[in-house]
Amino acid sequence: MKKNKYLLLVAASALAITGCNQDELDIPQKGVISFEDFYKTDKDAESAVTIVYATTQKLFSHAYTSYNYGPYFALTNWMGDDIWLGGSGTDDCVEQRMMHQFVHGYDNLDIEDAYSVLYTSILKCNYVINNFTEERLGELSKTQKRCVAEARAMRAFDHMILGIYWGTPPIVETVLTPADRPANSESQAAVMDWVAKEAQLAADDLEWRDGQDDYEGAVRITKGFALAVKGKALLWKKDYAGAKTALKEIIESGNYALVPSEKMITIGHADGKGSSEAIFEFNYDGTSLTGQYERTERGGWNDHSTFTWRGDYVNNRFLKDQSIFAGGWGWLNPSQAFAEALIANDGMESARRKAWIKTYDEMLYDLQWEADGDNFTPGKTDAKAKDKNRGITHDIYANAGYFTYKINAHPNQGDQLDDGHLNRNASIMRYAEVLLMYAEACAQLGETSGDGLKALNDVQKRAESKTVSSALSLEAVQNEKEFELWLEGCRFVDLVRWGKTETLEHQDEYLPSWGDLINIVYDAKTEQWTTIGEYGEKDASTVHKGVIVEKIENQEADLWVKTYGDALGFKKGKHELLPFPKRAMSLNSSLVQNPGW
Repeated sequence: MKKNKYLLLVAASALAITGCNQDELDIPQKGVISFEDFYKTDKDAESAVTIVYATTQKLFSHAYTSYNYGPYFALTNWMGDDIWLGGSGTDDCVEQRMMHQFVHGYDNLDIEDAYSVLYTSILKCNYVINNFTEERLGELSKTQKRCVAEARAMRAFDHMILGIYWGTPPIVETVLTPADRPANSESQAAVMDWVAKEAQLAADDLEWRDGQDDYEGAVRITKGFALAVKGKALLWKKDYAGAKTALKEIIESGNYALVPSEKMITIGHADGKGSSEAIFEFNYDGTSLTGQYERTERGGWNDHSTFTWRGDYVNNRFLKDQSIFAGGWGWLNPSQAFAEALIANDGMESARRKAWIKTYDEMLYDLQWEADGDNFTPGKTDAKAKDKNRGITHDIYANAGYFTYKINAHPNQGDQLDDGHLNRNASIMRYAEVLLMYAEACAQLGETSGDGLKALNDVQKRAESKTVSSALSLEAVQNEKEFELWLEGCRFVDLVRWGKTETLEHQDEYLPSWGDLINIVYDAKTEQWTTIGEYGEKDASTVHKGVIVEKIENQEADLWVKTYGDALGFKKGKHELLPFPKRAMSLNSSLVQNPGW
């Protein structure tokens, strides 16, 4: 495996060599299989496609330039209206917040990373697809056909994401040379048409997942994933009948099922790996990897810190509850609008609400703190209300009293391992998304009942939501997708696809902080909130009470309007697509930039 991986790296690196005397390069390499002698056997095919998985997983999970999270998550979630970027305050998450606020340029590091990793994954796929061919080897074995199909499905997925975010990316079907300058695709619809056809070709040579308990079928590309890619691409192409047909095959296969309501807490966590709901997720087994760096790359680069509550602003030294990792950076909070809409839609007691977000009162009274001892009972008491060694100690920026719980590191669920990497699989698609895409396709075709309504209801009922639709409508599906697929890469692009970008146009015009009156006081002279350290505890409350803070030091709620003015927020005719990155434009003279950039 190691020598095969080395071979592909050598081949890829050779494409970038320029200005060298060829004679200087003709040096026999010891212990390396020649290109002509590889790509022949079933073992070679398995090794080559394993590199597709390993490389893509690393690249999706590890941002090489922007540091703190995976490029795939950043690309698919930063621009949504359902999150706020917090961190330590206005000087933190700068590149990321610029993308969220739509004030980024074509040199944004997150955009550069995402574009690069998708094409690198395509390169690895093309090594497999282009070399295991009947023209080169004659009739392929069943194993070789399956490996090619797995690479083809991954390549189709990569192109689909590129098409969704960049519109007309070059379709790359061969290993490029330094002289190649691939041009833009004809249209986004053309990209999706190509993706759908490629996904079907892959599906023809792939097997189904072997039942709902088949772990290998959850972490290996199967017919179900290929058809899901086809269905999603056709949904984007507005071929709703075609999307319905492809997605219905997955539903009728019986190989997938929503996890029970009580298991929703496992979604996105270690104890939910390979569940009945997994259409495809990258496998993560830290015990089989050597070296902390390798484990961290594959397990989500700093995800355990990036998305967990701000450790130095929460009394983590007094927090005993193992459902929250101590020491996070608090980069991501649910937006106030999203949290309030989720609660209004589902109710406070829904399984989904409890699994997705926590309120400040739940942090204070339903988590176990040092003062609670070992005989802990959830719920508010006078003693808890007066305990200053619990809750937050500082204002939490970009927060309105709601805290992310869905993708936090939960040690009690096995998420965080000893050396800090995050022990969970990287989910690419869940069965819930397939059901909701199917429901949308049916709604777009004018159906108001039948299988589409059942698919929608299945998701609503599993969530234990108080909102269960009696008729199928596009509005009902849109509503459900917002809540069910939170932080799963759908929100921004769905709003663009549906032409519902109004909320994005006002992104971060209002961004408050969250404080606790036991730790902050209001100074009428300066009209600002401040911590008790400056004015003394005598001015603070004797009990916990969370409040929205409009102005504290330099973190005013309307800071970004004052900073960017009319430039703040989504602009129609421009932000529907991302700009092709600066580096890609400089290297490829055939690439035409997207409108407005």
